[in-house]
Amino acid sequence: MVVFATSLFKKCLYLQTNIQNMKTITLIFSLLVVTSQIWSQDTGNTRTVPFQITLVTPLGTNGTYAENTINKVSINILAGYASGLEGVEFGGLANINRDFVNGAQFAGISNITNGDAKGVQFAGIANLNGGNASIAQFSGIGNVNIGTTSGFQGAGILNYTMGFSTIVQAAGIGNYAEELKGVQIGSVLNLTSENLEGAQICGVANIAEYVEGIQIAGVLNVARNVNGLQLGVINIADTVKSGIPIGVISIVRDGFREFEIGFSEGLNAYAAFKIGVSKFYNIFTVGTQFLSDRFRWGVGYGIGTHLTDRDDFKINLEGISYQINEGSSWTNAYNGLQQIKLTFAGGKNKHARFFGGPTFNMMVSDYINSNGKTGSNFPPYYFFSNTYGNTRLKYWIGFTAGIKIQ
Repeated sequence: MVVFATSLFKKCLYLQTNIQNMKTITLIFSLLVVTSQIWSQDTGNTRTVPFQITLVTPLGTNGTYAENTINKVSINILAGYASGLEGVEFGGLANINRDFVNGAQFAGISNITNGDAKGVQFAGIANLNGGNASIAQFSGIGNVNIGTTSGFQGAGILNYTMGFSTIVQAAGIGNYAEELKGVQIGSVLNLTSENLEGAQICGVANIAEYVEGIQIAGVLNVARNVNGLQLGVINIADTVKSGIPIGVISIVRDGFREFEIGFSEGLNAYAAFKIGVSKFYNIFTVGTQFLSDRFRWGVGYGIGTHLTDRDDFKINLEGISYQINEGSSWTNAYNGLQQIKLTFAGGKNKHARFFGGPTFNMMVSDYINSNGKTGSNFPPYYFFSNTYGNTRLKYWIGFTAGIKIQ
């Protein structure tokens, strides 16, 4: 009986304590409502309050007048709606403002502003702005601005700006802007549908209409007109006016293309295709050696530039690396010819010119030849020869000549 009475007393005491706590919370909430009403300032159809707290609109200190209230300090336990913000706002799920935001917003899911925004926004999922934004945005998934934007956008997946942006966009997957004056940094895709003044840096691809600046991609850069630098494995442009594409292959519709047929003491006959721009172009070449003890052939890749590029006279500097195959479809050992060429071409016919010039050659070979020694017999002669471990190096100076066709 004593145990039962004691238990009943404890339950009654616990219930009384909870009732007192609820009364305390109700009293505090009522005081907040009254204080908010007293301190509010009417401005036309809207008013400004120094503080508000809301469970979910209209269950808060602003009540049904929330849509016509500008808050200075706003706490939304779940989600709140207001006319605007002049200060700081916290939302467990979402902060929604109809007209504007000037200040800082923190939300578990999303900050949504129909009008202009200035300040900083942090959201677990997304920040959405319907007007102009001068703001720094950070979100787990995406930031979306419809109007003009200046500031910073950082997102785990996507940054999207429909209008003109003077901004830094950094996203785990992609960035989009109609016009951008700033920087786009994305791991998969950066897209600017019109003008880009600044830089696009991406792990996979950059796409822009007009580029005044830099495109850097791990795989692909695409632009219609480029005044700047494209740096990627593949660069594609319609026109490069005063810039330069640097990559494994650069395709420029109005750029430099040339087909070359030539001969030398090493590769007795070879053909090369060159593509890019005159300042920097890619070379794809294949050649054979048939005036020697055995048939050899090689395939190579290189880069080049025009030191002089006049209509009637050109000087080219090129570097090419070949894999030389010894009498078979492919030689598994490394058997590389490294070549630097300085050629001079002249003539009034702009579509076909004869050329000639010296070459510096270095043969780097791990190949075991027919007599069991390390090193290829590809060099017809050599001035110096060194062996480093299982690698043989031979050096010689040669000459090449032929015809260039554009």
